[in-house]
Amino acid sequence: MKIITKIFMLSVVGLTLFSCAKPGCTDPSAINYSESAKKDDGSCLYKEKLIFWQDQATSELVQNAGITGLYVYVDGQLIGSTLATNYWTGTPSCSQSGNVSAEIDMGNQIVKTISYEIKDNNGNSLVNDTYTMISGDCNIIQM
Repeated sequence: MKIITKIFMLSVVGLTLFSCAKPGCTDPSAINYSESAKKDDGSCLYKEKLIFWQDQATSELVQNAGITGLYVYVDGQLIGSTLATNYWTGTPSCSQSGNVSAEIDMGNQIVKTISYEIKDNNGNSLVNDTYTMISGDCNIIQM
């Protein structure tokens, strides 16, 4: 009887130790969130939408400069383009795509600074700047 009691006690202790220490991603905003994880192990991964848009005033300004198209680069990679005539009458929401949008791989960073460049149809750089993306936030840049 003493052996059965000892085995039972060891089993309870073992289950308690192992069930509490389930590692994984505990951040619900991460793409690999695990409801069963009890302890964050630093494995959380993030992807966030980044939206570029222009208003009517910017559209008219670039058209008056003879520009017909805008090309958007993030960290040196072309993510999309738009006609200079396309504009929004107000800031797009996060569920919309703006003039150009892309999903940015943030790796395991909750905050990531990206560099972006907007070029005209002749390859001339119009804007060259940085933007700090925050996981879980609406990341929108007005061109």
